[in-house]
Amino acid sequence: MRGNARAISTRLSAAGFDDLAPDGLLVLVAMAAPPSKIEDLLRKFAISGQALCTTIEALVLRGYLEHRGKRDDTHHTVQALTKRGHAAVAAISHSVEALRWADFPFREGDIVISAPIKSGMTWTQMICALLIFQTPDLPAPLSKLSPWLDWNGVSRDEVYAQLASQEHRRFIKTHSPLKEIVPEMPADSRVTYIVVARHPLDAMISLYYQIDNFAYDGRRSLAGPIEPSRHQRPAPREWLIRKLIHYAAARPIAKTDRADLTDIILHLSDAWARRSEPNVVLLHYEDLRTDLEGQMRGLAARLGVTVPDATWPGLVNAATFGQMRAAADRLQPVGMLTNNTAFFRRGTSGAGAELLTSDELAHYYELTARLAPADLHTWLHRF
Repeated sequence: MRGNARAISTRLSAAGFDDLAPDGLLVLVAMAAPPSKIEDLLRKFAISGQALCTTIEALVLRGYLEHRGKRDDTHHTVQALTKRGHAAVAAISHSVEALRWADFPFREGDIVISAPIKSGMTWTQMICALLIFQTPDLPAPLSKLSPWLDWNGVSRDEVYAQLASQEHRRFIKTHSPLKEIVPEMPADSRVTYIVVARHPLDAMISLYYQIDNFAYDGRRSLAGPIEPSRHQRPAPREWLIRKLIHYAAARPIAKTDRADLTDIILHLSDAWARRSEPNVVLLHYEDLRTDLEGQMRGLAARLGVTVPDATWPGLVNAATFGQMRAAADRLQPVGMLTNNTAFFRRGTSGAGAELLTSDELAHYYELTARLAPADLHTWLHRF
């Protein structure tokens, strides 16, 4: 990461963190890690003890860190990320992801699948796999066939090597919006970019239950804790109201949280603005749910894939919710769950809206109408 520190600093300046020097961003990344990893990261980044002390004080003065007293110890303090610090670390994470895309050697025919969290990513990966291999008997687990290029749990070199070794038509997963993959239009003509949308209330309530299914207690990213442990979280309805309405309304639009309402809307708004591009395809979860075969045939046409008539019934059946749930051990994303089958929880629409009162739902629609273009808002909010 140190080799990219200056490139990341340039990106951070554009995001409003222009006072963050390269050593400062490395220290912030280390401070966001679990306590047991901080020393290892500082050693990896080659930050000396004297440089560390100087950098920490600079970060405190600039509002990225603060001194906090240790619990049950009035004589010692520790350094902790402030709200600005967490925002900067999230921006660093997204900058690292963007650099992976900037350096990635695309091939003719590559497919990039971009979706906000819990919006139909795995479903679309499965459909692409079925169209490419034209058999329900896939040659490898889905996460191996369709790697997550910018996931920080795997090194850049490792995922690049995995994709370079693939001889089939590549279809690559990301939760990054197109603006971070292709900053300027037109997009790379060799690549088809598929963006998948889902009613945000359904996506978020699906996320709530997935958090309970993580194999570790609480969810972390480069930016630190994203959600508290399952034992500390409120019930689904309270969590949804806090996460989607009160929390989103109180925060600015310039977001860094992939799992937040505003960021979901901005992700989809960017794709919506590019939808006339010949190699940008928008799919909606509700259309996949109600007209799976029609959507699969339409996507095959956009990808230039020809499927024999006799092959279609088996492919469509393999892409149904029930069949995917039955094959969960080969399909769920990256092996982080306690129960792979539970990853495919309901596969329906309306689960989020049914938790809200009519007034709360009206408030939600009012809020999202301020964030999304009117035509996108209508298209997105369908059951």
